[in-house]
Amino acid sequence: MGEKSKTGNAWVNFILIFVMGAIFAIGFFKVPPAMGSLMEYFQCGLGEAGWFMSACSVAGTVIAFATGAIQTKIGPKGMLIAALVCMALDSLVGVLAPNVEVFIASRFIGGLGNGFLATAGPTLIALLFKDPAKRGLPNSIWACWTAAGSLIMLNSYAFILGATGSWQGVWWVCLAIVVVGLVLTVFGIRVDHAEEMQMVAAGGDVKPWAGLTSLNSWLLVIVFACFAFIFSVWSAMAPTYLQTPLVGMDMAAANSVSSITTVTGIVGSLIIGVVLTKVRNQPLVLVGTMVLCTVAGVIQFVFTGQAAIIVVAVLVGLFTNIVPPTLFSNAQWAAKTPAGVALVMAALPIGSNFGGIPAAPIAGAIVESTGSWAMVAVPLGIVGAVGLVCAVVFMARCGKYAMGAAKSGSDAQ
Repeated sequence: MGEKSKTGNAWVNFILIFVMGAIFAIGFFKVPPAMGSLMEYFQCGLGEAGWFMSACSVAGTVIAFATGAIQTKIGPKGMLIAALVCMALDSLVGVLAPNVEVFIASRFIGGLGNGFLATAGPTLIALLFKDPAKRGLPNSIWACWTAAGSLIMLNSYAFILGATGSWQGVWWVCLAIVVVGLVLTVFGIRVDHAEEMQMVAAGGDVKPWAGLTSLNSWLLVIVFACFAFIFSVWSAMAPTYLQTPLVGMDMAAANSVSSITTVTGIVGSLIIGVVLTKVRNQPLVLVGTMVLCTVAGVIQFVFTGQAAIIVVAVLVGLFTNIVPPTLFSNAQWAAKTPAGVALVMAALPIGSNFGGIPAAPIAGAIVESTGSWAMVAVPLGIVGAVGLVCAVVFMARCGKYAMGAAKSGSDAQ
């Protein structure tokens, strides 16, 4: 089989994997647009309803410590299947939930699936695209799976609700879509099982911290945590900020402007994918993305003019979403073996979850204690600086490996 055929097969498989990620995200993000209906149905307040999404984050944090070990047992394709099974259970248990506690439990199950998927996607990309220089673009496209599913659900929720007559109808539709995705995954994604198991094999039992046994992997995990903190503050707080008297937007306008970051985030992910295929020193690219991510954090709540806020929303999407694809591409330099790369990939979500969980509470506490939204720039700047320092240290330690691999690839051609 020639190189062209191999590449074609890799892209066909990747497209299917990306579609499965989007299908998962459609189910994952069915809750935010249904929040009002869910609160009325379960007769609960906003605080309790907050757990409809927070339960997913808690589950993602818990499972992140074990995904490396699980992946060595069932492989990355098995992880993808497990993720879709979790989302199917999320929808089924949720639509049949007799009370709010069971409904929250259904969301916890969905969060477990999110942890499986976050590990499986990048690992499958590393398996399909053997040449490290060719992973930048698929990694950048993969980083859009959440945004793609979220956009589809947010824009189709009203239509599905009107067609089915209730939020339960939306849940049944999501369940049907996920079941179709499961069938396509099992029979449509062609990955050699022996090859995938060889890639993730780690020579024995894998401990939860197996992906965090080197300074290089810790540096990437910390960078991911810093990105997640900055991004999560905007995601959680922007709609509220835009509706304050400081800015003066109504609810519809605030939600619309906040969603700009999703669209520009997709654009940023695609742009950085092209950059990663052109620049040999990928650790240097990581440094550049953290500089921009820090800038995005500092400017989030500094401006009050509506025109300026729209520009900020555009820049936050562009400057933050370029970080995850760069991290995925640089994971290969944090480990010396293919199995080690898989473990680093599995460890990265640990940083993402730990960075995201405290973001909104810290930002909210600062606003309440100081009365100033602009003061949120202080922790965002500090966190961004920590991530930037870690990226610089990583470049100093691993830049030579990336450059050496790129030079070897050029010489081979």
